[in-house]
Amino acid sequence: MKRRLCTVAFAVMLIAMPLAVSGQDCSNCDVYRGYVTGDMELWKRGMNDLQQSYGRDPDGCTLCTLVEARYGYIGYLLGTGDKGAARPLIDGFEKDIELLAAYPEYAAETEAFRVSLLGFRMTLNPARAVTLGPRALKQLETAMEKGGGSAAVWIEKANSEAHMPAFAGGSKEKAAASFREALRLYESGNGMSDCNWRYLNTMVLLGQLLEKMDDWQGAREAYRRALRRAPGFEWARDELLPAVEMKIK
Repeated sequence: MKRRLCTVAFAVMLIAMPLAVSGQDCSNCDVYRGYVTGDMELWKRGMNDLQQSYGRDPDGCTLCTLVEARYGYIGYLLGTGDKGAARPLIDGFEKDIELLAAYPEYAAETEAFRVSLLGFRMTLNPARAVTLGPRALKQLETAMEKGGGSAAVWIEKANSEAHMPAFAGGSKEKAAASFREALRLYESGNGMSDCNWRYLNTMVLLGQLLEKMDDWQGAREAYRRALRRAPGFEWARDELLPAVEMKIK
């Protein structure tokens, strides 16, 4: 994997999976372990399990977890430059989002996924950013209106703020604040799953942003925070944290 899930620029906006609705937890620990260890075969096995579960019992929580897992896999493919493999999956991802839209309890996540879909399209064809970029920003406004209390939406807000030019409202400082709000929302929820890989990933996104701001101490704390949550998190343990500590020395 090494490590492309979080690095596909503005267009590939990583989305936070809702822990659950009404106390329900549909997280998949194979997907989580795939993220923590960088094992994409394990990730795919988790997706297959989710697909089978949804086929047996169509449920919004399972579907949302499946859509998020597919999102992450598309992000991985785009991050490694494999647009050919990603293209048909993005078409399927669009269909998944429309299925999820039938579950009103996941309205905020649906709107956030729609932002990421536009981002994927822009990553496939950067020339389309002229038309899709404004649509993505408008879609983000819709997501904020419908889900201002959702960590998923705040991550979208953070990514847009981090990558937009200053004249359009971009600001790394604002983005850092939005990532922190997403983390706060995660932590204020009831009974967050041990297998919530998006929570870890939000810490990574914050750390990477702080690195760009030359805030090495802040970045180190973000990565340490992730490792306190998951001591076996290989990317943070073996790559991100050591690189930042070298900067501090």
